[in-house]
Amino acid sequence: MSQLPYPAHMHWKLPNWLRRFFTSGAPAGCAATNYEYKLMAAQARSILWGLQPPPFEPLSFRYASGEAIASTQRLLDYGLGRLREDVIAAQRFGLTAMVRGLLEAQLRVRVAYTLGYVCQDEHRLSYTPIEGLEQMLRTGIAPGSRVSLHAWLTLPSHEIMDPTFWAVFPAHSHSDERQARGLFLHPDQMQGRSYHPQWVGEGFVRKIGVLKEREGW
Repeated sequence: MSQLPYPAHMHWKLPNWLRRFFTSGAPAGCAATNYEYKLMAAQARSILWGLQPPPFEPLSFRYASGEAIASTQRLLDYGLGRLREDVIAAQRFGLTAMVRGLLEAQLRVRVAYTLGYVCQDEHRLSYTPIEGLEQMLRTGIAPGSRVSLHAWLTLPSHEIMDPTFWAVFPAHSHSDERQARGLFLHPDQMQGRSYHPQWVGEGFVRKIGVLKEREGW
Protein backbone atom coordinates (compact mmCIF):
# COMPACT_ATOMS: atom_id res chain seq x y z
CA MET A 1 0.00 0.00 0.00
CA SER A 2 1.38 3.37 -0.94
CA GLN A 3 0.01 5.19 2.07
CA LEU A 4 -1.73 4.34 5.30
CA PRO A 5 -5.50 4.92 5.34
CA TYR A 6 -5.36 6.21 8.94
CA PRO A 7 -2.75 7.95 11.11
CA ALA A 8 -0.25 5.43 12.44
CA HIS A 9 -0.85 6.49 16.03
CA MET A 10 -4.49 5.33 15.75
CA HIS A 11 -3.72 1.70 14.84
CA TRP A 12 -3.53 0.65 18.49
CA LYS A 13 -7.32 0.78 18.49
CA LEU A 14 -7.53 -2.13 16.05
CA PRO A 15 -7.49 -5.80 17.10
CA ASN A 16 -4.18 -7.57 16.39
CA TRP A 17 -5.55 -9.65 13.49
CA LEU A 18 -6.67 -6.45 11.72
CA ARG A 19 -3.87 -4.09 12.68
CA ARG A 20 -1.30 -5.78 10.44
CA PHE A 21 -3.20 -4.72 7.31
CA PHE A 22 -2.68 -1.04 8.16
CA THR A 23 1.02 -0.97 8.95
CA SER A 24 4.13 -0.93 6.80
CA GLY A 25 4.21 -4.73 7.09
CA ALA A 26 0.85 -5.21 5.42
CA PRO A 27 0.68 -8.11 2.94
CA ALA A 28 1.69 -6.98 -0.54
CA GLY A 29 -0.91 -9.19 -2.20
CA CYS A 30 -3.97 -7.33 -0.89
CA ALA A 31 -5.70 -5.80 -3.91
CA ALA A 32 -8.03 -2.84 -3.49
CA THR A 33 -10.70 -4.62 -5.55
CA ASN A 34 -10.72 -7.65 -3.28
CA TYR A 35 -13.93 -7.94 -1.24
CA GLU A 36 -12.23 -9.47 1.77
CA TYR A 37 -9.70 -6.66 1.94
CA LYS A 38 -12.34 -3.96 1.53
CA LEU A 39 -14.32 -5.54 4.34
CA MET A 40 -11.24 -5.42 6.58
CA ALA A 41 -10.73 -1.76 5.71
CA ALA A 42 -14.41 -1.06 6.48
CA GLN A 43 -14.09 -2.87 9.82
CA ALA A 44 -10.99 -0.84 10.68
CA ARG A 45 -12.68 2.43 9.65
CA SER A 46 -15.67 1.61 11.85
CA ILE A 47 -13.45 0.85 14.83
CA LEU A 48 -11.38 4.01 14.42
CA TRP A 49 -14.53 6.15 14.22
CA GLY A 50 -15.74 4.66 17.50
CA LEU A 51 -18.73 2.86 15.99
CA GLN A 52 -18.04 -0.38 17.89
CA PRO A 53 -18.64 -2.98 15.17
CA PRO A 54 -18.96 -6.56 16.43
CA PRO A 55 -15.99 -8.92 15.92
CA PHE A 56 -15.75 -10.63 12.54
CA GLU A 57 -13.87 -13.92 12.25
CA PRO A 58 -13.37 -15.06 8.61
CA LEU A 59 -13.91 -18.73 7.74
CA SER A 60 -13.26 -20.66 4.53
CA PHE A 61 -16.45 -22.72 4.96
CA ARG A 62 -19.22 -21.89 2.47
CA TYR A 63 -22.78 -21.74 3.78
CA ALA A 64 -24.79 -21.50 0.54
CA SER A 65 -25.73 -25.15 0.15
CA GLY A 66 -28.99 -26.07 -1.56
CA GLU A 67 -30.62 -26.67 1.81
CA ALA A 68 -29.33 -23.39 3.26
CA ILE A 69 -30.53 -21.41 0.23
CA ALA A 70 -33.99 -22.98 0.47
CA SER A 71 -34.26 -22.29 4.21
CA THR A 72 -33.01 -18.74 3.67
CA GLN A 73 -35.70 -18.16 1.05
CA ARG A 74 -38.31 -19.34 3.58
CA LEU A 75 -36.76 -16.93 6.09
CA LEU A 76 -37.09 -14.03 3.63
CA ASP A 77 -40.67 -15.00 2.83
CA TYR A 78 -41.40 -14.94 6.55
CA GLY A 79 -39.62 -11.64 7.18
CA LEU A 80 -40.42 -9.69 4.02
CA GLY A 81 -43.27 -11.51 2.30
CA ARG A 82 -46.01 -9.32 3.78
CA LEU A 83 -44.33 -6.04 2.85
CA ARG A 84 -44.74 -4.01 -0.33
CA GLU A 85 -41.69 -3.39 -2.50
CA ASP A 86 -41.71 0.35 -1.82
CA VAL A 87 -41.78 -0.26 1.94
CA ILE A 88 -38.82 -2.62 1.70
CA ALA A 89 -36.88 -0.04 -0.33
CA ALA A 90 -37.68 2.78 2.09
CA GLN A 91 -36.89 0.75 5.23
CA ARG A 92 -33.92 -1.21 3.88
CA PHE A 93 -31.59 -0.42 6.79
CA GLY A 94 -33.98 -1.67 9.46
CA LEU A 95 -35.16 -4.67 7.45
CA THR A 96 -31.59 -5.76 6.74
CA ALA A 97 -30.89 -5.60 10.49
CA MET A 98 -33.99 -7.71 11.13
CA VAL A 99 -32.95 -10.31 8.54
CA ARG A 100 -29.49 -10.43 10.11
CA GLY A 101 -30.99 -11.52 13.43
CA LEU A 102 -33.07 -14.22 11.72
CA LEU A 103 -30.10 -15.44 9.67
CA GLU A 104 -27.80 -15.62 12.70
CA ALA A 105 -30.40 -17.71 14.54
CA GLN A 106 -30.86 -19.97 11.51
CA LEU A 107 -27.17 -20.56 10.70
CA ARG A 108 -25.88 -20.13 14.28
CA VAL A 109 -23.07 -17.89 13.14
CA ARG A 110 -22.21 -14.20 13.51
CA VAL A 111 -23.19 -12.18 10.43
CA ALA A 112 -21.74 -8.74 9.66
CA TYR A 113 -24.16 -5.91 8.93
CA THR A 114 -22.36 -4.22 6.02
CA LEU A 115 -22.79 -0.78 4.47
CA GLY A 116 -21.43 0.59 1.22
CA TYR A 117 -22.25 0.75 -2.45
CA VAL A 118 -22.83 -1.70 -5.30
CA CYS A 119 -21.45 -1.69 -8.84
CA GLN A 120 -23.84 -3.18 -11.38
CA ASP A 121 -22.82 -3.32 -15.05
CA GLU A 122 -20.24 -0.56 -14.44
CA HIS A 123 -22.78 1.72 -12.68
CA ARG A 124 -22.23 2.77 -9.06
CA LEU A 125 -25.46 2.39 -7.09
CA SER A 126 -26.04 4.07 -3.72
CA TYR A 127 -22.56 5.56 -3.88
CA THR A 128 -21.31 8.27 -1.54
CA PRO A 129 -17.56 8.90 -1.20
CA ILE A 130 -16.06 8.07 2.18
CA GLU A 131 -15.39 11.77 2.76
CA GLY A 132 -19.10 12.50 2.42
CA LEU A 133 -20.04 9.69 4.78
CA GLU A 134 -17.50 10.83 7.35
CA GLN A 135 -18.96 14.33 7.14
CA MET A 136 -22.36 12.86 8.02
CA LEU A 137 -20.82 11.39 11.17
CA ARG A 138 -19.33 14.76 12.10
CA THR A 139 -22.36 16.95 11.48
CA GLY A 140 -25.34 14.62 11.21
CA ILE A 141 -28.03 14.84 8.54
CA ALA A 142 -31.23 16.80 8.26
CA PRO A 143 -34.43 14.92 9.23
CA GLY A 144 -35.83 13.09 6.24
CA SER A 145 -32.64 13.38 4.20
CA ARG A 146 -32.04 10.68 1.62
CA VAL A 147 -28.84 8.74 2.31
CA SER A 148 -27.15 7.23 -0.74
CA LEU A 149 -25.91 4.04 0.94
CA HIS A 150 -26.82 0.37 0.69
CA ALA A 151 -26.96 -2.32 3.38
CA TRP A 152 -26.33 -6.04 3.07
CA LEU A 153 -25.03 -8.93 5.19
CA THR A 154 -21.65 -10.66 5.08
CA LEU A 155 -21.16 -14.18 6.42
CA PRO A 156 -17.80 -15.33 7.85
CA SER A 157 -17.22 -17.05 4.49
CA HIS A 158 -17.58 -13.61 2.83
CA GLU A 159 -20.72 -14.85 1.14
CA ILE A 160 -23.19 -11.99 0.71
CA MET A 161 -26.85 -12.05 1.64
CA ASP A 162 -28.66 -9.03 0.22
CA PRO A 163 -32.37 -9.06 1.07
CA THR A 164 -33.35 -5.66 -0.37
CA PHE A 165 -31.41 -4.97 -3.59
CA TRP A 166 -34.29 -6.28 -5.72
CA ALA A 167 -36.63 -3.71 -4.14
CA VAL A 168 -34.21 -0.77 -3.98
CA PHE A 169 -32.97 -1.26 -7.56
CA PRO A 170 -35.72 -3.17 -9.41
CA ALA A 171 -34.35 -2.19 -12.83
CA HIS A 172 -30.97 -3.75 -11.99
CA SER A 173 -32.09 -6.95 -10.23
CA HIS A 174 -32.36 -10.35 -11.90
CA SER A 175 -35.68 -12.19 -12.17
CA ASP A 176 -34.51 -15.08 -9.99
CA GLU A 177 -33.34 -12.61 -7.34
CA ARG A 178 -36.74 -10.91 -7.34
CA GLN A 179 -38.51 -14.26 -7.10
CA ALA A 180 -36.31 -15.37 -4.18
CA ARG A 181 -36.58 -11.90 -2.57
CA GLY A 182 -32.85 -11.78 -2.06
CA LEU A 183 -29.39 -12.79 -3.18
CA PHE A 184 -27.10 -15.31 -1.44
CA LEU A 185 -23.74 -15.62 -3.25
CA HIS A 186 -20.00 -15.41 -2.76
CA PRO A 187 -18.38 -12.38 -4.47
CA ASP A 188 -16.37 -14.64 -6.78
CA GLN A 189 -19.62 -16.13 -8.14
CA MET A 190 -21.18 -12.81 -9.14
CA GLN A 191 -21.31 -11.67 -12.74
CA GLY A 192 -21.78 -8.01 -13.53
CA ARG A 193 -22.15 -7.00 -9.89
CA SER A 194 -19.70 -6.23 -7.10
CA TYR A 195 -20.16 -5.07 -3.51
CA HIS A 196 -17.92 -2.45 -1.93
CA PRO A 197 -17.99 -2.27 1.89
CA GLN A 198 -17.39 1.11 3.53
CA TRP A 199 -18.62 0.44 7.11
CA VAL A 200 -19.28 -2.64 9.23
CA GLY A 201 -21.96 -2.81 11.91
CA GLU A 202 -25.07 -0.75 12.57
CA GLY A 203 -23.15 2.07 14.29
CA PHE A 204 -23.03 4.36 11.25
CA VAL A 205 -26.74 4.32 10.39
CA ARG A 206 -27.73 4.49 14.05
CA LYS A 207 -25.50 7.50 14.66
CA ILE A 208 -26.87 9.47 11.72
CA GLY A 209 -30.41 8.49 12.70
CA VAL A 210 -31.68 6.46 9.72
CA LEU A 211 -31.84 3.18 11.67
CA LYS A 212 -34.04 3.08 14.75
CA GLU A 213 -35.72 0.32 16.69
CA ARG A 214 -39.15 -0.42 15.22
CA GLU A 215 -41.87 -2.56 16.73
CA GLY A 216 -42.89 -5.60 14.72
CA TRP A 217 -39.48 -6.20 13.09
